[in-house]
Amino acid sequence: MLKIIKDFLFSHNPDLVVQAPSRINLINPLDAVEGDFWMPSVAINGKTNPLSVFLYVKTAELKSSLKIYSFDNNMVFPLQFEEQIQKNEKFIRSKMVGDNKLVYGSIYRLMKVSASFSDKFNNSNIEIGILTTIPPKSGLGGSAAIIIAVIFGLTNFFKLYNNLNSLQENELPFNEDTIAEIAMRVEDKDLNITAGYSDPYTICRGGLRFCSYVGKFDHREISKEPLAICDRIDEMYNINDIPLIVCFSGKTHESGDVHGILRKLYSQKDQNLLNHYKNLADLSWKSRFALMRHDWELLGDYFKENTKIMNKVMKHAGFKHGIGLVNNILINIIEARKDVYAAKLTGAGGGGSIFALVDPNKVELIFKSLKEDINNLSEDYQAFNSRFPLAPKKIANHLKKTQIFQVVIDKIGVKKL
Repeated sequence: MLKIIKDFLFSHNPDLVVQAPSRINLINPLDAVEGDFWMPSVAINGKTNPLSVFLYVKTAELKSSLKIYSFDNNMVFPLQFEEQIQKNEKFIRSKMVGDNKLVYGSIYRLMKVSASFSDKFNNSNIEIGILTTIPPKSGLGGSAAIIIAVIFGLTNFFKLYNNLNSLQENELPFNEDTIAEIAMRVEDKDLNITAGYSDPYTICRGGLRFCSYVGKFDHREISKEPLAICDRIDEMYNINDIPLIVCFSGKTHESGDVHGILRKLYSQKDQNLLNHYKNLADLSWKSRFALMRHDWELLGDYFKENTKIMNKVMKHAGFKHGIGLVNNILINIIEARKDVYAAKLTGAGGGGSIFALVDPNKVELIFKSLKEDINNLSEDYQAFNSRFPLAPKKIANHLKKTQIFQVVIDKIGVKKL
């Protein structure tokens, strides 16, 4: 699938093609308050579906344009949307709502932080093409990956990435750190989506990382607060891969809606919430020692405790079903297998994805059997109702939409192809 996608993108004769991976937060969600904490996160690719955002940029003759492509199971990539990009702030701002707000929010922020970018962008005609294989609103960092692909792609296209000679007074260079910081502010400041630093830092840098966000709670202007500190621990601890299987329930969510509520309670110093986040932070630093030892069973115990805490947090915040009814049912189905150490949420909750931590010697077997287990329950409502008598029938229908992916660690992060 990756080769087919690359062939398609390069058939447009681009000047540049980039790929931005998805990500999983191993202990989460601390996104709403991560400025006071730390967490392990991993950039991932799917073994079949690459679970990535792809972007190409090329010089155009007459006008600038944006093209959005989709894909189907037959590996056909129809043009889903196309429009001319008018190079003025009023137009860009008007587009920071709707389906392509992530793209235009990224361009808007680039124009604000870099006079060199504005000059080059305003005096060039370019075609931007985007294709994503990350299921939308799935809790896998798909929004951040789009933003990062745009920022990384355009700054490389205009030769501004790591170019100190292009800087004007008080400007910072474009690099992995500043792109991560800019990407967060696109969501949090420009698009009013409550977001945090974990997604952009992990997607920018790649690998399995243990990141500290201490001092970043207020999301101040870049250089007015510390940068995140991200240890690359997959290489440090000789972790070539993590035995994970990702299940997207098909139920989408708006992560900012969840994070916004949690962040408000945290800012109000809700003692119940503070206690739970302290326990999550303890799980985070303990998990690093489990990763160091490649002790997947112990890591699974931490994941299960993470789920218990987050169900309490979400119910305390007013979410009736905690992390989500379909999520808890998926976790129950997955953890019923003896070779699964744990299953837990990635993303904000409500919808999103569950990932399973499994016996590393049985990943293929478990992957196939999980697909069968979920398919059988979704097709046989009597069996589903017998196992989950209090769950409404619509949950069984949601399970029919479940997508299951084997994943590997993305070692590089956002990159040029």
